[in-house]
Amino acid sequence: MPKVPGGKSGGVMGRLALFNQLISIVREMRVEDVRREAEMRPVILLVGPDRVKAADLGHRLVGWSEDRAVAARSFDDSMGDLNRFDLIVAYDPDEVGRVADLRVKAERLGTLAIIVRHDAAQLDDDKALEATRRRIVELLPERAVAFGRAFPPFRSTALSSVVHSTARANAQFALIANIPSVIPIVGSLFSAGADLLVLTKNQVLLLFKVAAIHGRDLRDTTGILREIVPVVGSGLLWRTLAREAVSFLPLLAGTVPKVAIAYAGTFAVGRAADYYYRFGYAPTREQRKEFYDQAHRDLHENDTDLVKKPVPEAAANGVSITEVTPSPDTTVPTPPLATASEGVDGYTSESAAASTESPTRSAEDREN
Repeated sequence: MPKVPGGKSGGVMGRLALFNQLISIVREMRVEDVRREAEMRPVILLVGPDRVKAADLGHRLVGWSEDRAVAARSFDDSMGDLNRFDLIVAYDPDEVGRVADLRVKAERLGTLAIIVRHDAAQLDDDKALEATRRRIVELLPERAVAFGRAFPPFRSTALSSVVHSTARANAQFALIANIPSVIPIVGSLFSAGADLLVLTKNQVLLLFKVAAIHGRDLRDTTGILREIVPVVGSGLLWRTLAREAVSFLPLLAGTVPKVAIAYAGTFAVGRAADYYYRFGYAPTREQRKEFYDQAHRDLHENDTDLVKKPVPEAAANGVSITEVTPSPDTTVPTPPLATASEGVDGYTSESAAASTESPTRSAEDREN
């Protein structure tokens, strides 16, 4: 069984207690909604100067699919059924106004599909392909899990999106909620009141989203928790998380401590789960430190509105950090889903197939 990040965490009995507590939390959550969203495959139309180029773009952008969820057409083909699609990706390498014309057609039809232009002179431009994936996920954040699950080339982009958005949501909640700047190291998962349990619920939902992106069956909630708790268990105990955050983060520089802990702790939990599903074992302490470093950079570069006082001012006002604990109810609301159609014409792209192997050992275990 993988080691629990953060060292000692109560041994087998401690993990069993945490597992039982998380099962109680999951019973109050709407994991079924996450499953339905994840399994609703996005339906995509690729449009190009001709069908060959459109299909080539589709192969490079989303891979192959066994069902008919991706269609390829030329700009001159009939576009009377655009409402069947969640997403339309248009490629006009000669820049002769075909994308603008397509937008006009879509507007006349009243289609709700998002239209994204793929900007690249050549279809083999990997940076342009990744930029288009990021743009798609930014425009359809509520479908990120579905894109990552259905189309392997989207997996990394989707994971970054769900990890960042959950970390940011938890940081925002910590900033405004009735959580003190210093959270005492007292009690168990249920002992600290409603506000901290909200953060824990969001972390657990994040774990299920990561599992869904990697192809796990979300009907088996108990099985997912059983395999992932040994990997991220300490990150769900806020007192342990704070202890680890304090040791990893550079003095939580420039940030209210509770915001930095909520952000970095959630980010690290998501990244650790992703690491396990990719490699089959838990990350080492050094790798967890890198997750915290990434979170720190992300928070200060991309979420500057959450960054508060510089360290000297915070210290002058008595803001300090010790260690953490958690607390019952509410999660950050999820936007409504775009509706996906079925039975779309066109070529097919390979579905995401995730490994179903059980967790083995952490890298640290294997080195010993």
